[in-house]
Amino acid sequence: MRLTPPRAALAVATVATALAGAVAVAAPPATAQPPAATRHQAAPLLTLPEPTGTYAVGTTPLHLVDTDRADPWGDGKQRRELMINIWYPARTAAGHTRFPWLTPAEAGPVGRDFVQTLTGAPGVVGGVDAVRTHGAVGAPVARKPGGHPVVLFSPGYGAERNSSAALVEDLASRGYVVVTIDHPHDATAVRFPDGRTVPNTINALLEKDPDTVIRKALDVRVADTRFVLDELQARHPRWMRLEHVGMVGHSLGGATAAQVAHDDPRVTAGIDMDGNPYGSVVTDGLDKPFLQIASGSTTRENTPDWGTFSDHLRGWHREIKVVGTEHLSFHDVVLARAKLAEIPGIAPAILTEAFGTLDGRRTVTLERAYVSAFFDLHLRGVDRHLFDRAVPAFPEVTLV
Repeated sequence: MRLTPPRAALAVATVATALAGAVAVAAPPATAQPPAATRHQAAPLLTLPEPTGTYAVGTTPLHLVDTDRADPWGDGKQRRELMINIWYPARTAAGHTRFPWLTPAEAGPVGRDFVQTLTGAPGVVGGVDAVRTHGAVGAPVARKPGGHPVVLFSPGYGAERNSSAALVEDLASRGYVVVTIDHPHDATAVRFPDGRTVPNTINALLEKDPDTVIRKALDVRVADTRFVLDELQARHPRWMRLEHVGMVGHSLGGATAAQVAHDDPRVTAGIDMDGNPYGSVVTDGLDKPFLQIASGSTTRENTPDWGTFSDHLRGWHREIKVVGTEHLSFHDVVLARAKLAEIPGIAPAILTEAFGTLDGRRTVTLERAYVSAFFDLHLRGVDRHLFDRAVPAFPEVTLV
């Protein structure tokens, strides 16, 4: 089952000097009236838990164009374009608009995908364009001598760059710069500054030849990620520490994190959240620190490459299993379970298959704890000892 979670939307970026030469993205002001079709929506689909770190969270979206690469999913004429978000520790969030999760142009496609996937019938779920993150748009960066460590994030297939905002903004509040990456034609919808919304165009190809298309999608994502790193290094804001970069992803994004760590020496530590590994990294392995986070039903038997990859990891390596979770538990949509249950025709078993039995907020708590502990250890040299043994505070987590 594929369920595409919604994503963060575009907003006004007032950190004009964040990356010189990148394109800041404008969005309607917070007071603008939503389209007539959605004005009846009062409550957001979900509420993101408050970040737990000591910093306020700032964010800015950026449009990047790879002039050296044709879009692999296009006709060979268009250059590859990306939307990214930079989430960062901020001095203050006061006076800055909170970043929206989804634009109206994206809410329709994503909302329709929710209903179609869960019920098999046409429809749209409301409230997706009413969700706000804790990211303060254009808030001033909290400077630190030597800069903040950088983490890259890649979403799952069909998902958008900020679909795990609950995790991303928490890392930013703990002092990390997190760069989230959209992969156009793969994501359900990507909104660009000129008003274009690029839909997913490869689902039909995927149905005909899934293995070939997924492997191509992985290659495209790896190239996207390395281009983003090139852009960051070329502009090199002093508040980013780019000599040792971490990467985390969910599903195909987790496979992307593993392959990027294999291909690019700049990425020195990675995390795969319940993603079936693909590519040469499966048998080549890694000498770098790597964490595998498995949902409750992911095993070596039903996901053979998960075990093969693990067997070829030669550096620091841990695998944890989170009991009560399922594959989509590591997306923000796990927080929308109660609202999704109200969709006419929804079957409770489908929600359990997608999200498991563990409460969504508890899942976010566990995810935040172990992801941040990994990056603290391998990007900061701070050991919180979560990977030494079972931790009584987190009984749902098993060290495999």
